[in-house]
Amino acid sequence: MPENNVVQIVSLTPEYAQEAARLHIEGINQGFISSLGIDFVTALYRAIAQDPQSFGYVAVKEGKVVGFATFTANLKGLYKSIMKKNGFQFAFLLFRKLVSWRIIQKVFETLFYPSRIKKYQFPEAEFLSMSVSPEARGHGLATRFVEMGFNECQKRGIQELKILAAVTIGPINKMYEKFGFKTVAHIENHGIVSNVYVVRTDHFAKS
Repeated sequence: MPENNVVQIVSLTPEYAQEAARLHIEGINQGFISSLGIDFVTALYRAIAQDPQSFGYVAVKEGKVVGFATFTANLKGLYKSIMKKNGFQFAFLLFRKLVSWRIIQKVFETLFYPSRIKKYQFPEAEFLSMSVSPEARGHGLATRFVEMGFNECQKRGIQELKILAAVTIGPINKMYEKFGFKTVAHIENHGIVSNVYVVRTDHFAKS
């Protein structure tokens, strides 16, 4: 890991998975994924880092991850890749959490999420997640993540992607609105209503 006091943004690799998971649980604590615990979320980010259709970035300062963002070119493909390559590991990690029918329902909601939103004809590509630690906020790090992600999408031939943001997380929605992103729909997942933005990946180049 880089060892200086300057924030460096590098590609998400498996070695950063646990720190990304920690930030996810701390910063996206309203989501169902966070409730599954550090081991599960670490395995998830390791799988994203290893999936050829997905990519991400981490911001590192003084050897510590202070932010991350992840994207996928094909959400359904990512789910299939995880189940094919890591199915037994995720099943084992989930088994310890299946203590109620409500949790089991949420697991199935997650697994069938790509199929449930198919009717909306959103792009397959998705901005999956982003979190910045409190001490690193206010320095444009989230903006850099978004712009870098969009640039990489263009390199991969991705013209549009969708972004989901829980309506209760005001700052992230305000940031997207500041960028000029427009809400195209609202969907509910795990009891949380999210704004859905569909954005061209050349958005910043055109601005």
